[in-house]
Amino acid sequence: MDYALFPSSLGWLGIAGSASGIVCVILPAESRDMILERLCERLKSPLCEMRERDPSTFGSLPSRLATYMRGEEISFHDPIDRTGWTPFRSRVWDATRQIPYGETRSYSWVAGAIGQPRACRAVGQALHHNPVPILVPCHRVIGADKALTGFGGGVALKQQLISLETESTIDLK
Repeated sequence: MDYALFPSSLGWLGIAGSASGIVCVILPAESRDMILERLCERLKSPLCEMRERDPSTFGSLPSRLATYMRGEEISFHDPIDRTGWTPFRSRVWDATRQIPYGETRSYSWVAGAIGQPRACRAVGQALHHNPVPILVPCHRVIGADKALTGFGGGVALKQQLISLETESTIDLK
């Protein structure tokens, strides 16, 4: 497993990947050490089992993530390592990946998109466990009443990411 840590306008970011693709994205934090701690926690792996690489090892992804954090529209079609993904989570995350930049959808929309319209809470749980936020833009999924509910990086960061894309605000609840 390889990883890279790099700064952005919103703080330090981290990514990890395997030969199959990106395994995880660690959302912005104040320090490099915080990102490293979160990376080890997320991967349930000590540093001695991972190799730090220059961010360029991951191609243009670090640069695109940093550009995205500045509020510029960027596409993320990077290969993702799906090891350990359940079929349900895969469907939820694939549907979420289809939400266009600058737009939001509700949990019920995602549930309908995967053919399980009554699975709104299960969709929320799947999004809570999204290992590759931004690549799978779970921040674009909001409540049916347009309220922001839950996000691995915190609701304030969810608002900030939506604002980066839309230049608007949504109710925090």
